[in-house]
This record gives sequence, structure tokens and C-alpha cells, in this order.
Amino acid sequence: MRSDNLSNNPTSLAALDRREQLDSELANLGLGLFEVYQCGPTLDEAETITNHPEVLQPPKVDEGYQREQLLSLSKRRIKPFFWSDENLLVNADEEGHAPPVAEGASFIVHGNQGFYSILNLCSLGESHRFRETVQAHKSDIQMLLVSVYDESLESSAPIPELPTSILTPRETEVLSWTSIGKTYNEISLLANMSPRTVKFHMKNIFNKLEVNNGKSAIRKALQLGYIKEPE
Repeated sequence: MRSDNLSNNPTSLAALDRREQLDSELANLGLGLFEVYQCGPTLDEAETITNHPEVLQPPKVDEGYQREQLLSLSKRRIKPFFWSDENLLVNADEEGHAPPVAEGASFIVHGNQGFYSILNLCSLGESHRFRETVQAHKSDIQMLLVSVYDESLESSAPIPELPTSILTPRETEVLSWTSIGKTYNEISLLANMSPRTVKFHMKNIFNKLEVNNGKSAIRKALQLGYIKEPE
């Protein structure tokens, strides 16, 4: 059954546009049921966009998959993953009734200051065919999520500006990721730059802040208000 439930903000025209975009482009790839979480630093700040809330937002764990574990895992991941590979699907019950969700896949994009977005896809049957379809279009799905995430940032309320910084936006982004424990290799994936470029930005940060290491750079940037305190 199709639902017009958009999100926690059902009157959002921007959310409606994003749902229609996802609906159309995923259908062109041969995929149907989806859910997108537009998340702040905590899941309490999430906006949900879905074309089938009855399936993708089950009230109980035995409805098909382990929802809380899925969301917790997604927040820590960079690469997409299939639900069965992470033991997130629920097996048949004692009477042999199969759960409605046969397979699922999650894609994640991380932004700055703890903001991120999760795209959940699921299949109610033919899990093997679903996996093949997702694998064949993995890059297209990831870029679709990036596009929707960017549009959600543009339509959201502006983030209060930090004090005037001597750091460039890219340097601020790299230092923000460093402040929450990301390695250079992880930052290169998250920020779409090479590890060598990450190191180049960190060197510039050290020079501008007149420090010799990452911990000192983070401490001084926090004191000056150039970055936000990690959650």
C-alpha cells in the first residue's frame, strides 16, 4: 500500500520534492521502497522521507529488521552495506511465517558538524535480484543520495555563522572531522579529497594557528570558535 506520509514535517514542500525525485530516479533503476533520514548530530533531529512507512518504519523488531541497530550502524559507516550481511534481518517466526522484508541496503553520506543522511532501500521478495540491482547501480544510488542531501541543506534554515575564521572552509571541514577522531584516510573519503590533500590542509592549519599538532589545533580552534564542540 502506498502512503503519502512524507516525514516528521508533512507540510514540507521541499520534502515532497525530494521524495518525488527519489521515487522517480530509483524507479528508473528498478528499485522501489525507500526511506531517507536527513540527520543532525543526533537521530532526534532527523527528518524522514519515505514512500512506504508501513514497511520501513515497523513498530516492532519482529516486523522484518532491527531498526535501531540499523540506524546506529549507519551513523558509523561510510560505505554502503546490505542488511543481511550485518545480521539486521529478522528470521521467520516459530510458526514459519517469513518476515515482510527479504533484503535491504543502506547508503550513507556524511557532511560537516555531525550532519549526515541515510538512504535505506528494501525488498519484500527476490532478495538475490534486489542485491544484483543495487550492486549494478551502486554509484548512481550514492550520487543520488549526495544530490538529495545537498538540496536538503540548501532548503533548511541557515546554520548560525561562527566567528570570522582565518581558516578556509576546506581547512575548517578537515579540522572538524579530525576533532571527532577521523583519520586522514577517512577524511579523504568523507570530504572527497586525497589523503595527501588532507595532510596539506592540516599543515596549513598548524601554520595559521601556530601549533605543532592536531590536538593543539583542535583546542585552539574550539577556543576561537572556528569549529564546534564535538558531540
